[in-house]
Amino acid sequence: MAPSTKTSTRSSLPRPALDAKKFNRRLTLQCGRQVSYAEVGDPRGFPVICLLGMRGHRFHSCLYNNLAFNHGIRLFCIDRPGYGLSDNVAPSNIPHPIAFVYIVEQFLTMLHIGRFGLMAQSAGCIYALAITAQESFVSRLIQPVMLIAPWVGIQNPGTLPLLKVAAYCPTILLSAGIKLIDVSNDLTSMSAKPNYILAPLGSRHATPSEDEYPRPSHADISDAIPFHDFQQRIQSEPNNVLQDAILCLGKSPAGFGFDMPQLHHAKIRVFHGDRDALVPLKAAEEFVSELPHAQLQVVEQGTHAILFDETLMDFVFAALGAAAKASVHQPGRNCIT
Repeated sequence: MAPSTKTSTRSSLPRPALDAKKFNRRLTLQCGRQVSYAEVGDPRGFPVICLLGMRGHRFHSCLYNNLAFNHGIRLFCIDRPGYGLSDNVAPSNIPHPIAFVYIVEQFLTMLHIGRFGLMAQSAGCIYALAITAQESFVSRLIQPVMLIAPWVGIQNPGTLPLLKVAAYCPTILLSAGIKLIDVSNDLTSMSAKPNYILAPLGSRHATPSEDEYPRPSHADISDAIPFHDFQQRIQSEPNNVLQDAILCLGKSPAGFGFDMPQLHHAKIRVFHGDRDALVPLKAAEEFVSELPHAQLQVVEQGTHAILFDETLMDFVFAALGAAAKASVHQPGRNCIT
């Protein structure tokens, strides 16, 4: 499924939309580490962290500006270590997802964010689950955690045999063939003609605060991005695809840094396509069966790219918004809709 597109000429675009500050925020953490991120949606809304999968980049948040705004969500799309302008994590015995947990802790502290929601896609779900597994976040994380086409681990009985074989490949061969391994998960592989532009999913709803916090409408050309430029801008910045592949294929000696029993307390909602060619539906069903408070919603005709499905993503943001509103009335509880 592909994001909505419109045909336009580049001369009609007044300025590069991706140059906007909302897509290029940077934060220097207390440890000195640089983190790049995008902040879209409702500036006064409930904070939600979005973690994308392999080749995911903060610029993809442009697709969700309207949906996040409509449902009162202040969406933070963080470049994971080694992606975009975020510093990489030095090799150590600390599992990569746990190292990211420390980054998120500092990120939230510096932005004075208390309670927050969490959504993730594909390999980003590993990092989201690492956050969810931490006792320190239990009282702060508004549930359910939303997982979209999650990567469920190489040991899962439903994982593709080809990927199980790839787990035995030497890292040097894995690096050389990385594009073949993650082809279904490459967020920039959507086919589009050169004159196509990306537009945010959904139409922004008018609100009484329109004048105070103006937001571009779905038809506002300044919010549109030429697809070719979109690809080039992402490819001009570093990525950490190899680290993602090593982690996803179970080749990292440190592992994920958490196990399934640590997630038994969590309310998790999984959205998975019945035509996912990278993570078969059977694997997602097996994953959900191991978590007592997890729910699976099957997306008919859905592939691994269901994060571009406007109807689905509107539902996800609506559920996040509803959980956030419920938490205001029940501050001592995490809420599920």
